Amino acid sequence: MAGTPPVTPGTPRVSLGVPLYNAERYLEDCLDALLAQDYRDFEVIVSDNASTDRTWEICQRYAARDSRIRLYRNPRNFGGHVNYARVVELARGELFKWVAYDDVCLPSYLSTCVAALDAAGERVVLAYPRTVLIDEAGVMIGPYADGMHLRDHRPWRRVAGVAQHLSLCHAHFGVFRLSALRRTGMIRPFLSSDYTLLAEVARLGEIHEVDQPLFQRRMHGASTRQAKDSTPTSALAWYGQQDGRVRAPRLRMLMETLRMLSTGEPRLTTRLSSAMAFLAIWWARRIRVRLGRWRRRLTRRFRATTTSSGAF
Repeated sequence: MAGTPPVTPGTPRVSLGVPLYNAERYLEDCLDALLAQDYRDFEVIVSDNASTDRTWEICQRYAARDSRIRLYRNPRNFGGHVNYARVVELARGELFKWVAYDDVCLPSYLSTCVAALDAAGERVVLAYPRTVLIDEAGVMIGPYADGMHLRDHRPWRRVAGVAQHLSLCHAHFGVFRLSALRRTGMIRPFLSSDYTLLAEVARLGEIHEVDQPLFQRRMHGASTRQAKDSTPTSALAWYGQQDGRVRAPRLRMLMETLRMLSTGEPRLTTRLSSAMAFLAIWWARRIRVRLGRWRRRLTRRFRATTTSSGAF
């Protein structure tokens, strides 16, 4: 694979990376939404992971219509995490956004996020808008609160904010400063590594949530993680690990995140405080979840006992 393209005068300010594999079902909707953006200074980098459906044919058709679309095709499926890194490698812009084939960006997505980054200055490394969940047909399910507006100047407080709001992760589909994103490990080859990425980004700089619902996340059964029969083992197929076994995926994510936070460029106090903050909030959340489950079980048993006693 070729090296990172140099940034030269006249190159687009924003690079949109679209990693694909067998994406024919929603790909046209995705590309139409990108080409309808009211911010025009961008390129679209498509990297197809050797799809076996009509994905490549659709990409070629769109590239023939718009010269901003650059196409690349891998000789085989290297796994989703490799393809996500590939589009970052090929990016030429100052700013960068990953694009999932099944999601929709409303027309002012890019202009709003770019304006937020420009207004905030270099201390903000990622800007993303509010999320609305949609179903397979594009019908709105409802808003989703990401809660990743992390503007504290202290890295450990920002990292704690990430740990506090881990669930569906949408902030990593926002607009990054490319120089900051390239300092991270990006998407890694284990489940929920997007959590690890967001913690790493929060340690690097501030994250800004734009108070406008400009991102539509599609919930559908064809998604690797959303399918009704999805398991951690089946989800590994996205990483190109067909026969892998998953042991304690939550613990693996936690350990990888702590390892990342406790190493790297920042000074020792920043590394240790960030790792400790993530660990503390993570375990506090886990304890609350377990207490909630026990409380519900006790409530059900109490009601069952009360109903049984009242029957006599």
